[in-house]
Amino acid sequence: MNEEKLFHIAITRQQGAKYAILPGDPARVPLIAAHLENAEKLASNREFTSYCGTLCGERVIVLSTGIGGPSAAIALEELCQAGLQAAIRTGTCGGISESVAAGDLVIPTAAVRMEGTSKEYAPPEFPAAADFGMVRALVDAAEKNGFRLHTDIVQSKDSFYGQHSPETMPVSCELLQKWEAWKRLGVLASEMEAAALFTVGAVRHIRVGCILHAVWNQERKNKGYHDSDKFDLTAEIITAVDAMKAVILADRQKTQPAEPDTVKAEVLSPAVIPEPAPAVIEAHTEPPQPKKKLIAIVGPTASGKTSLAIALAKKYNGEIVSADSMQIYKGMEIASAKPTEEEMQGIPHHLMSFLEPSETFSVSDYVRLATEVINDIIDRGKQPILCGGTGLYIRSLIDNVTFAAEQPDEALRAELNARFEEEGGEALLKELAAFDPTTAEKLSPNDGKRIVRAIEIYRTTGITMSEQISLSKLTPSPYDVTAIGLTFADRQNLYERINRRTDEMLVHGLLPEADHFYSSEKSVTSSAAIGYKELKPYLDGKITLDAAAERLKMETRRYAKRQLTWFKRDEYIHWIEVDCCDDVVAEAEKILANF
Repeated sequence: MNEEKLFHIAITRQQGAKYAILPGDPARVPLIAAHLENAEKLASNREFTSYCGTLCGERVIVLSTGIGGPSAAIALEELCQAGLQAAIRTGTCGGISESVAAGDLVIPTAAVRMEGTSKEYAPPEFPAAADFGMVRALVDAAEKNGFRLHTDIVQSKDSFYGQHSPETMPVSCELLQKWEAWKRLGVLASEMEAAALFTVGAVRHIRVGCILHAVWNQERKNKGYHDSDKFDLTAEIITAVDAMKAVILADRQKTQPAEPDTVKAEVLSPAVIPEPAPAVIEAHTEPPQPKKKLIAIVGPTASGKTSLAIALAKKYNGEIVSADSMQIYKGMEIASAKPTEEEMQGIPHHLMSFLEPSETFSVSDYVRLATEVINDIIDRGKQPILCGGTGLYIRSLIDNVTFAAEQPDEALRAELNARFEEEGGEALLKELAAFDPTTAEKLSPNDGKRIVRAIEIYRTTGITMSEQISLSKLTPSPYDVTAIGLTFADRQNLYERINRRTDEMLVHGLLPEADHFYSSEKSVTSSAAIGYKELKPYLDGKITLDAAAERLKMETRRYAKRQLTWFKRDEYIHWIEVDCCDDVVAEAEKILANF
């Protein structure tokens, strides 16, 4: 006979665990569960979605609690019936203190009980306080990872819009007065669940901690700070998982006999990680692997990346790995500015001309193949040199981004591709920006495949592409990278190079190459290539060649500007201003002197 399931969270008592991580949003559950070993979905009922896996050999449940104290208290109560001993709440908040900026972490020590649920558990005089050991574990984990954090009291409320639009409420005076009181008392932030969870934890004698990600701070905006709202919860999730590991290890230490000359377990805080004995280190850790040396040459189109990479390859016994999303295709020689055999000067070039234009190719495909090529180059005693201007390829490889297995919805993808053809990239990009502004900001209207894929991911999983990428960076990069970027002190000098190269492309056969491209099958990815679509109106007899050439130059200049904007975000790039440098190769060699 099947054991009866708990009424709301829909798991059995046998499926319970001693430890739990509690996000509010069900869509966050699989993101957190991805950090556990052998995680599997348990149940989904109303707002309560649960997964279970292991950390440090212990079962850990990840369960969504929905919005507000009532459902959070229900979730905690039923987990307690299934054997819960310690829980960490992960959620979002809005800053009250001016010191809390969007993107900061807030670890509450206690919560103002400005909600109704906790009143059903304890008199109003009883404080809603977090477990000290859980707070300590969360603070230690955040500091270890270098995240910006604040620790103090938060305020828990019941009404979201009463807090954010108090002037619309009949009791606006009371709401505004209390808000001013919280500011004067130094309350850090406002959220909706901590007070209920801390109070239920005290009543049921379990340990509860909480970590919050500050999405915005209306006080800072009112004071003129130009903060952007931040929705990337990666730092919060990493901190919560690391803290839970610490709690589990400390609990395990308490149950083991004390070794001679070690601190007795009885005096340890429940969440303080003891220094392990050397034998434990030998049994559970591996020696760090040396990082692989990688040179990267990046920058905008027409800046001279290829010639610099070839010169450095000759000096450092190197081979070049292309990081260009169009040079991968066969037949797209002129439009993608592939180096000729003569220009390569005998230096091997990899990941060029290996796909038909009809084939699709993803960022995850690139990372996988580039990793294989780089490892092969190193194994043969050569120096890999990454060269290209596709920023997403380069960053994903260098940052060691891992990608979830793709499970495309073919019908949805076909629908989105059709809409891209009919409505254009601007319309779909605007739609994407409504739920994933981070990804939308990085794409252009021409990036049809990536726009479609980003919308598809969100529609099928409830998780944005930017969240997926952020949360996939679970391990450090295997590369010791020296990145050199080519730029121009005067942007007009770059634009003049682009204009000259466009003229040269037309002289060397870009038009017949474009004509052949449009007469054959092509993928959404290859169709985004600058150099063909701008010439299509001329090939169709709709505009003059001069007009098409000017359009091509303009779109290439815009593309170069987007490339520079992308790469300028990366602080690890050493920049060389080509138009202010007598010898670019010599300047690059100076940068690589200690490589």
